[in-house]
Amino acid sequence: MDIDENIRIREEDRMMAAVLAIPEGRLFCGLLIEESGFLRNGLRETPELSAFAEGERNVGQRVFELAWRNEETKPLVCMKEHGEWYRQLGIMTEKEIPVKEDEI
Repeated sequence: MDIDENIRIREEDRMMAAVLAIPEGRLFCGLLIEESGFLRNGLRETPELSAFAEGERNVGQRVFELAWRNEETKPLVCMKEHGEWYRQLGIMTEKEIPVKEDEI
Protein backbone atom coordinates (compact mmCIF):
# COMPACT_ATOMS: atom_id res chain seq x y z
CA MET A 1 0.00 0.00 0.00
CA ASP A 2 1.50 3.35 -0.96
CA ILE A 3 1.05 6.65 0.89
CA ASP A 4 -1.85 7.74 -1.33
CA GLU A 5 -3.73 4.55 -0.44
CA ASN A 6 -3.13 5.19 3.27
CA ILE A 7 -4.44 8.74 2.94
CA ARG A 8 -7.51 7.52 1.04
CA ILE A 9 -8.31 4.89 3.70
CA ARG A 10 -7.81 7.37 6.52
CA GLU A 11 -10.12 9.89 4.84
CA GLU A 12 -12.77 7.24 4.13
CA ASP A 13 -12.65 6.22 7.79
CA ARG A 14 -12.95 9.84 8.89
CA MET A 15 -15.97 10.43 6.65
CA MET A 16 -17.68 7.22 7.74
CA ALA A 17 -17.12 8.11 11.41
CA ALA A 18 -18.88 11.43 10.77
CA VAL A 19 -21.80 9.69 9.05
CA LEU A 20 -22.13 7.10 11.82
CA ALA A 21 -22.02 9.78 14.51
CA ILE A 22 -25.55 10.96 13.69
CA PRO A 23 -28.75 8.90 13.82
CA GLU A 24 -29.73 9.76 10.25
CA GLY A 25 -26.33 8.63 9.00
CA ARG A 26 -26.67 5.28 10.74
CA LEU A 27 -30.19 4.88 9.35
CA PHE A 28 -28.95 5.65 5.84
CA CYS A 29 -26.10 3.14 6.13
CA GLY A 30 -28.58 0.55 7.42
CA LEU A 31 -30.86 1.35 4.49
CA LEU A 32 -28.04 0.88 1.98
CA ILE A 33 -26.94 -2.40 3.55
CA GLU A 34 -30.48 -3.77 3.70
CA GLU A 35 -31.73 -2.53 0.33
CA SER A 36 -28.59 -3.66 -1.50
CA GLY A 37 -29.34 -7.27 -0.63
CA PHE A 38 -25.84 -7.64 0.79
CA LEU A 39 -26.88 -10.49 3.08
CA ARG A 40 -29.07 -12.20 0.49
CA ASN A 41 -28.21 -14.53 -2.36
CA GLY A 42 -27.63 -12.66 -5.63
CA LEU A 43 -28.79 -15.53 -7.84
CA ARG A 44 -31.76 -14.45 -10.01
CA GLU A 45 -33.80 -15.86 -12.92
CA THR A 46 -31.37 -14.76 -15.64
CA PRO A 47 -27.63 -14.08 -15.79
CA GLU A 48 -28.35 -10.39 -16.44
CA LEU A 49 -30.55 -10.07 -13.34
CA SER A 50 -27.96 -11.97 -11.30
CA ALA A 51 -25.21 -9.60 -12.47
CA PHE A 52 -27.36 -6.60 -11.55
CA ALA A 53 -28.10 -8.06 -8.10
CA GLU A 54 -24.40 -8.73 -7.54
CA GLY A 55 -23.63 -5.11 -8.40
CA GLU A 56 -26.15 -3.99 -5.79
CA ARG A 57 -24.67 -6.39 -3.26
CA ASN A 58 -21.19 -4.94 -3.94
CA VAL A 59 -22.44 -1.49 -2.92
CA GLY A 60 -23.85 -2.92 0.31
CA GLN A 61 -20.63 -4.80 0.95
CA ARG A 62 -18.60 -1.59 0.60
CA VAL A 63 -20.86 0.29 3.03
CA PHE A 64 -20.70 -2.65 5.45
CA GLU A 65 -16.89 -2.73 5.16
CA LEU A 66 -16.51 1.01 5.79
CA ALA A 67 -18.79 0.83 8.83
CA TRP A 68 -17.00 -2.29 10.10
CA ARG A 69 -13.61 -0.58 9.85
CA ASN A 70 -15.05 2.22 11.98
CA GLU A 71 -16.19 -0.19 14.68
CA GLU A 72 -16.93 -3.89 14.27
CA THR A 73 -20.47 -3.66 15.65
CA LYS A 74 -21.49 -0.53 13.67
CA PRO A 75 -22.97 -2.26 10.61
CA LEU A 76 -25.21 -4.33 12.88
CA VAL A 77 -26.20 -1.23 14.86
CA CYS A 78 -27.07 0.52 11.60
CA MET A 79 -29.17 -2.41 10.42
CA LYS A 80 -30.94 -2.67 13.79
CA GLU A 81 -31.73 1.05 13.90
CA HIS A 82 -32.95 0.93 10.30
CA GLY A 83 -35.22 -2.01 11.13
CA GLU A 84 -36.66 -0.19 14.17
CA TRP A 85 -37.22 2.95 12.09
CA TYR A 86 -38.89 0.96 9.34
CA ARG A 87 -41.21 -0.74 11.84
CA GLN A 88 -42.12 2.65 13.32
CA LEU A 89 -42.99 3.96 9.86
CA GLY A 90 -45.15 0.93 9.25
CA ILE A 91 -47.37 1.67 12.22
CA MET A 92 -47.56 5.43 11.73
CA THR A 93 -49.98 7.06 9.34
CA GLU A 94 -48.61 9.71 7.02
CA LYS A 95 -50.04 12.59 9.06
CA GLU A 96 -48.50 11.17 12.26
CA ILE A 97 -44.95 11.26 10.89
CA PRO A 98 -43.28 14.36 12.34
CA VAL A 99 -42.06 16.89 9.78
CA LYS A 100 -39.87 19.86 10.64
CA GLU A 101 -41.04 23.23 9.35
CA ASP A 102 -37.82 23.82 7.39
CA GLU A 103 -38.32 20.53 5.47
CA ILE A 104 -41.56 21.72 3.86
